[in-house]
Amino acid sequence: RKPFFVWYAPMMPHLPHNPPARLADKYKPKTPSSFVADYWAMVEWFDETCGQLLDRLDQKGLAENTIVVYVTDNGWIQRADRRGASPKSKLSPYDGGLRTPIMIRWPSKAKPRRSDRLAISIDLAPTLLNAVGLKPPPDMQGVDMLNDDAVARRTAIFGECFTHNAVDIHRPASSLRHRWVIEGEWKLIVPAPHALPNASPELYHLVKDQFEEKNLAEQEAERVEALRQKLDAWWPGKV
Repeated sequence: RKPFFVWYAPMMPHLPHNPPARLADKYKPKTPSSFVADYWAMVEWFDETCGQLLDRLDQKGLAENTIVVYVTDNGWIQRADRRGASPKSKLSPYDGGLRTPIMIRWPSKAKPRRSDRLAISIDLAPTLLNAVGLKPPPDMQGVDMLNDDAVARRTAIFGECFTHNAVDIHRPASSLRHRWVIEGEWKLIVPAPHALPNASPELYHLVKDQFEEKNLAEQEAERVEALRQKLDAWWPGKV
């Protein structure tokens, strides 16, 4: 048996939301919004197709030693009034747009569990390389998620949000809109001055304010500055 790689990346549950009637009808009684119902139905439709892939691995006797990874590029909160994302989801620096499931299944090697440790999608590369016995390059970002000690040592994760279309592919900062850092229960969002000259940093306590509605930047000026320094050390984001 030779190693194999399968990349499964359908449009579901992306727009257009056009689920089969058998699924759309299931969700219409659960919400007054037909747009939300269609989105939920799209999620289940996608889930069905993933199940078909996993069933195929079972049928072929490959499931035990096959690593299955689920990751997505952005979050989505469906608007109730029309097709499209809510303001604090896709393309935004808020958790509705950033926080998504990262799931890995490897029955013969990894026991099922959930973790509330900080993780980010760039962790997948070093994790999978180590899993198959390859050493990641020394300059590769990310943490091996199978290494509990390495995961425990991490104190913060960093990221950025860009415009939908790149302004200049050779100068990433030209498309930058926000940088953000999460450390413990706190999250700092810093707008890019060239893109949002009138915007100010935003600080949220993610446990007490999971919808990021109360900006504490003015009350927590020292914390903002400390997180800002760490964010700048990671990437200053200057054009």
